Amino acid sequence: MATRSSKKASTSPSPPRAAAGAIVRVTLAEQLHEQLKESIIDGTRPPSSRLNIDALAREFGVSSTPIREALARLEQEGLVLLELFAGYSVVPPPEPEYVIGLLEFRILWEGNCAEVGAAKRKPETLAALTAAYDKMASVRRLGTRYREYRRFTEADGEFHQAIIDGAENPAMTAIYSKMHVLMLQSRLLLTRSDSGAPNAEVMREHKAILDAYVAGDGAAARKAVAAHFEGGIRRMRSIMQQSNAAP
Repeated sequence: MATRSSKKASTSPSPPRAAAGAIVRVTLAEQLHEQLKESIIDGTRPPSSRLNIDALAREFGVSSTPIREALARLEQEGLVLLELFAGYSVVPPPEPEYVIGLLEFRILWEGNCAEVGAAKRKPETLAALTAAYDKMASVRRLGTRYREYRRFTEADGEFHQAIIDGAENPAMTAIYSKMHVLMLQSRLLLTRSDSGAPNAEVMREHKAILDAYVAGDGAAARKAVAAHFEGGIRRMRSIMQQSNAAP
């Protein structure tokens, strides 16, 4: 058992660090969750492929308990599916038309939250939006793998969660927080330029939303949110056209 533990410690990533150099304690199940999540989003574990608990335990050199915990969390996030007598399998990513429908829905949902929240001019909301925007702006290259673009997509998620939270509706906050992984799967396509850098248009759209909040202009915030998601729909349709035109 000691051999297994040392193997895991030697191959797992270093624990993330918090501000002022404080070590953030990460459980084995959390490390496994991140590694499995990365392999699913990057396509290393293909859609519909089976995830056998015993095989994963042997692969990572751990017991089945943290594997089960990691898979249970991935199931909650919608990345894996548990079927009776069949076990776990990788959930296929959403179809482009589904993503477009989600963006259309978010125009209504986040647009309403933005109109309500911007008018409140809550300092904590402005601080959260500003911090998330600055984090996005600090990323110079997204890359093509989850590990590379994770910082940008997490900041993007924090920005939009702040829009929802700013409306001060607990039900909306709780529901929205469960949708992050679904939206993560489409973010790279919608935010990455041909050069691999964050899309300048996407950054301008976020800046317009932030400016409306700073001004306390609810109507402008709603309009800016709609423009952002309409831009996402255009980018998704462009990707679909390019994919259909490919030989």
